[in-house]
Amino acid sequence: MEFGRAFSYAFDDENWSNKLVITAIIGIIPIVNLAVAGWALDLVKNMLAGQERPMPDWNDLGNQFTGRWVAGLMAAIAFFVYYLPWIVVEAILNGIVNGILGRSDAGLVIALSTALSCGVALLGALYSAVIWLPYSVGLMRYSNTRDFSHFFQFARNIEVTRTHLSTLITLAVFVFLARIVLGLVFLIPCIGWLLALFSATVMAVVLGHLVGQAAIIMSNRARGAGA
Repeated sequence: MEFGRAFSYAFDDENWSNKLVITAIIGIIPIVNLAVAGWALDLVKNMLAGQERPMPDWNDLGNQFTGRWVAGLMAAIAFFVYYLPWIVVEAILNGIVNGILGRSDAGLVIALSTALSCGVALLGALYSAVIWLPYSVGLMRYSNTRDFSHFFQFARNIEVTRTHLSTLITLAVFVFLARIVLGLVFLIPCIGWLLALFSATVMAVVLGHLVGQAAIIMSNRARGAGA
């Protein structure tokens, strides 16, 4: 995988400004900006199809917007379902923590609160890291088929995860690093602040390409194994 390529490929497209301006405008409108997630899914699909200029266009805005908005919504719903077990567990753990703190001496409250909160946060981060792997497999499959059931074919997604674990871990690390890099860029006065306004589009451009790179590697490897 090429980390830097995810930040530069967009400018190889002679129509990059037209494609990104429309995407950026959609991306700043709450709820409506789910279409940007669908746009990123089309980016992954185009990369898997081997398109030299994979950034999706908006030549048929009405139909494309509807399809991409629904696709983005489905991806968001799937992520919520994946994350739901932790939401329930976190609520239970927080209830236990509050119960313990309520019975503690005042001098122990700060120390216990800090330790328990860090423990819950650590468990949450671990859960997020674990579910990201099969979820990203489902995301790649969904981007290519728009079959919502692919998210919940857990046995298949876990099998693919085990087969391509190194690629998926690399993807997770690159996504994490990209978020840090973009977060720092967004802090730069003027230019960074302007980019931050269009953060949904910037993230879609970069993270979508990283997912697409991983999907290509996994697809090529699967073809090679089947040959």
